[in-house]
Amino acid sequence: MSRTRTKQKKEENHEEHSDDVPMPLTSHLGELRKRLVHVMIVITVVFVGSTFIEMELNQPILTAFRAPLDARNVPLVFLELTEPFFTYLRIGLYAALFLSFPYLLGQTWLFVRPALYSKERKAVWPFILLSYPLFVGGGLFGYFIVIPLGYDFFLGFENKFTLPTLSMASYLSLTIHLLFAFGLVFELPTVSFILTRLGIINAAWLRKNRKYSLVVIFIGAAVLTPPDVFTQTLMAGPLIVLYEISILVSQMAGHKIIESIPKVSGAQEQKSKS
Repeated sequence: MSRTRTKQKKEENHEEHSDDVPMPLTSHLGELRKRLVHVMIVITVVFVGSTFIEMELNQPILTAFRAPLDARNVPLVFLELTEPFFTYLRIGLYAALFLSFPYLLGQTWLFVRPALYSKERKAVWPFILLSYPLFVGGGLFGYFIVIPLGYDFFLGFENKFTLPTLSMASYLSLTIHLLFAFGLVFELPTVSFILTRLGIINAAWLRKNRKYSLVVIFIGAAVLTPPDVFTQTLMAGPLIVLYEISILVSQMAGHKIIESIPKVSGAQEQKSKS
């Protein structure tokens, strides 16, 4: 009887962790090094291409960022001699990181996947699959909704006594910061799904702590946005909606866990009978 149980445990562990092949530390480090080199090559190539396009083809990325200023005929200036050059390099770096991020996620997944249990894989793969589209969606929301409204609000203080003089570096930093912040907060439903599948949280817990979450949301909006109530509110509003969506996502993820329990127990019963 004890031999049968031992055999069953070995079979379950094999099914649960079938891709885990014992490897020495040097092999893991070699695999990690290979994937890091591939990622760095891709980022470098995209960086060089993005920087060249930005410098030689009429600044397409900076022109897109400058749209709220063009509506009010506000020019960008540079306050230091080297500011335009380094601004173009920063734009190329941001574009390279953004465009190469799916490849980075893929390489990360291929590296860690063999060491994960099947339960962990099912919890992580939605993040790998949906994190980039959600991040892009958050950035687009910030670009088309928040930035035009926010920048128009601040530029509304222009009058004959106070004229805006915006430097390239500071304007780019603020715009990238806002786009990154909105892309980051749109990952909330995916994080909720992963934590639910791992058994850390559930929909009932999220509902119970909704009032505390509202406080955390406004604090997070204050940290991720410039120190003004207007922009903070523009971020807190979508965050509240995303929190409610996260509750629904957690509830669906919880149902999948409950449905999988009878299947696992049934499979174990069949093994014990055989």
